[in-house]
Order: sequence, then C-alpha cells, then structure tokens
Amino acid sequence: MANSETEPVAQTEKVSAARLSLLSNALLTVIKLTIGLLTNSVGVLSDGVHSASDVMASAIALYTVREADRPPDEDHPY
Repeated sequence: MANSETEPVAQTEKVSAARLSLLSNALLTVIKLTIGLLTNSVGVLSDGVHSASDVMASAIALYTVREADRPPDEDHPY
C-alpha cells in the first residue's frame, strides 16, 4: 500500500506517462502520414492511419487515468 506522501507522486507519474504516450503516438502519426503523402506510399499511409487509432487509444487512456485519480463521491454507496 502506498502512503499519502507517495500517492500524489504516483498519480502525477501515471498522468505524465499517459501524456507522453499520447504525444509520441501523435508525432508518429504525423510523421507517417507526411512521409506517406510525400512518397505516395499506400503502405506508409495505411500505417499512419493505424497509428491514428493508437492516438485515440492513448487519449482514452489519459482520460481514464485522470478520472481514476478523482476522489470518490461522498454520496456513492460503494
């Protein structure tokens, strides 16, 4: 179990990791799509589109990590 001093650090690290994942996937997507357009490569373009789905997954992960860090509702029975 984490103590109260390490919990905010762990929460910050989780959010930072999720942000890094989102940013790196977005950058990779832009690079792949740009190279695919410049070279007219269907393979690279399709991989860029696939990377765009990774961006969406990273965005969902960032959202869920932030939501999980919210304090519990006072009126929620569980």
